[in-house]
Amino acid sequence: MIQCCKPHVPHGSEICINGVLYYTTVEKESLMVTTVVCFDISSEKFSFMKVTETFNRDLPRSTTMINYNGKLGLLMAEDFELRVLEDAGKHEWSTHVYMLPPLWKNLVGEETNLRFLGLKGTNEIVLSCKYPSTFMPSYVFYYNIERNTIRRLQIQGMEEFNGKRCYIYLNHVENIKLIQAY
Repeated sequence: MIQCCKPHVPHGSEICINGVLYYTTVEKESLMVTTVVCFDISSEKFSFMKVTETFNRDLPRSTTMINYNGKLGLLMAEDFELRVLEDAGKHEWSTHVYMLPPLWKNLVGEETNLRFLGLKGTNEIVLSCKYPSTFMPSYVFYYNIERNTIRRLQIQGMEEFNGKRCYIYLNHVENIKLIQAY
């Protein structure tokens, strides 16, 4: 049994990068991310990064944790901002703010619910989009941060599942073995 020195309740996303499990905790009243917790699996030690001390503000609960080229990244939809943990010991982060191309609204429209799904490779942020009248995502977008371009992929053939939850996972691999009948 591993004892933690600080009581906390994990909430939101989690990710494991290079043997360190990162997850967030939120303030119950505001539902804003207040702490990033680091658990080193090999040493079984916890460390905590207070978000307000690091960023001078709390992060939205919708913040998505990603693996950014072997480093922890936090994607925030409000400002379309990416924070990358450069030095965990010193709590040093780099900040990258992105501006979507002007044609973005033509692709998406005004009445949409946009979610960050993660990062594909090191240069494409993947987002899903669903329209208020549907429960499932209708589109997946690939935003290339180097070229400032967007590709749209429409999800089709899932109409019978409307009204049910649908999740999109990046970098998911399944081992499907086909059994040949004799």
